[in-house]
Amino acid sequence: MTRDPRSIKVRNIAVLGRQLALAWGDGHESYLPFDDLRRDCPCALCRGHREAEANPLRVVSGPAAGEVGIRRLVPVGAYAVQIVWSDGHDTGIHSFESLREACPCEACRGGR
Repeated sequence: MTRDPRSIKVRNIAVLGRQLALAWGDGHESYLPFDDLRRDCPCALCRGHREAEANPLRVVSGPAAGEVGIRRLVPVGAYAVQIVWSDGHDTGIHSFESLREACPCEACRGGR
């Protein structure tokens, strides 16, 4: 399918930052910052923390910006990738569709 990635690579370029680089079958390229991917993890635990009612007594902290890295990418069938993070978190399954929707480029943002 043209909207499936042809390649997925971890990039760490001083000027551009740490990114997951995806080259899509339709020729588009997406560069997703690590911090955004980790913050928006789709697993049930992370979604639950994001969607929970505000509670001033609850203390939940995640990794600080710039601290977390990608240790490994694990293919999940032909539809997703599991990201194993340097903070030990590994339960998020990122569908190719959700990764494409997360593309921060101007062309993709304009269509949202």
